[in-house]
Parts: sequence; structure tokens; C-alpha cells
Amino acid sequence: MPLRLSAATVLEALDRADSRHWTRTPPLSARARLTYLLKHHRHDTAALAHRLEASPADLDALRTAGQMPQDHPLHQAVEREVIRLWQPRVRRRAHDAILANGGQMMLSFRAWLGFTAASGSSDDPRLRFLTLSLTAPYPERLFTAQRTGASETELRAILSDALGVCYFYRDRPAHPKEKTVLERIDFLEFYY
Repeated sequence: MPLRLSAATVLEALDRADSRHWTRTPPLSARARLTYLLKHHRHDTAALAHRLEASPADLDALRTAGQMPQDHPLHQAVEREVIRLWQPRVRRRAHDAILANGGQMMLSFRAWLGFTAASGSSDDPRLRFLTLSLTAPYPERLFTAQRTGASETELRAILSDALGVCYFYRDRPAHPKEKTVLERIDFLEFYY
């Protein structure tokens, strides 16, 4: 499955990092991917169409035609969903192994990152290109949120907290009024 080099959302970046632990290759053709997704959704075309933000007619057309351009939004949605659902037990074992060994992961990103301090001063969001190490409890919080189907906003809030701890106030506790803001992600990649 051709994977893009980086993701623009936290969920997609976590899914792509999980894909490095796969033991089998997911379905490659659009028809095989759609068959896998329909099986996972108990052959409920309407539910799958809703999840992919498409219509049931679009899924039927994909099932009969079999191919579509790779830049088509439905093709990309099907690819993302297969990546999200493929080999959940392998993914869970990888997460458990990471957490059992200190719960550390690397993060590389380019995004607008800012900081508001307790006294009202701030470091306005600016484009930053960083590679940082996230330590416990943040990897566990991200994995739990991913498993429970948290929204991108919730995942981004967890990641913002983690970035504040490991970048802005490393060796001291955070003040309740301090806030880290992560905006406009150009790319995001986890390594574990």
C-alpha cells in the first residue's frame, strides 16, 4: 500500500506509525480494500459510506469499477480507513511493548506552535520544525484516545500538552494558566 511520507492529523500520524509494526500487507486493490471494510462494518454499506463521508452509490460504483485515481477523495478515505483498522492485535501488542519499556516515542513535526505563560506573556504561534521525545504519560494518553475513537481536537489537545511539557517547560511543573497551542500542522510523524 503506498503510504504518503507524513500525515497532517494526529490520528493519521499514529496510524501510520502503527503500520510499521504490521506483520502482513493490507489489501492492495481498491476493490479488495472495500471488501475488507464492508466485512469489518458487517456489510452495512450505509454505515461505511457515512464513515468515509461518501454516498452508498459511490461505494457501489467503486465496488463495480474497482479502480479510481489515487488522488480521488474516496480512494484516500478508503486507504485511511484500512490503515486505521488493519491488524488491531498487532497494534495493541506494539503499544503494550512501548508502554512496558518506559513509554517513550519520538515525534517529528512542522507546525505553528505557540505558548501562553501564566503572567500573560506569550510566545506567539510560529512555524517550528522540531523533533522531540515524548515521555510518559503522554504516549499512553494518545494510545488510549486513539483506541476509544477520540476526535482530532482531543488528540491535538493531548499532543499540545505533551509538547508544552517537553519543549516549553521541561524541568518544572506547568502553571495552570500556561497553555501550549498547536495549529496548522504541515506534517507530523511518530516513531516507536
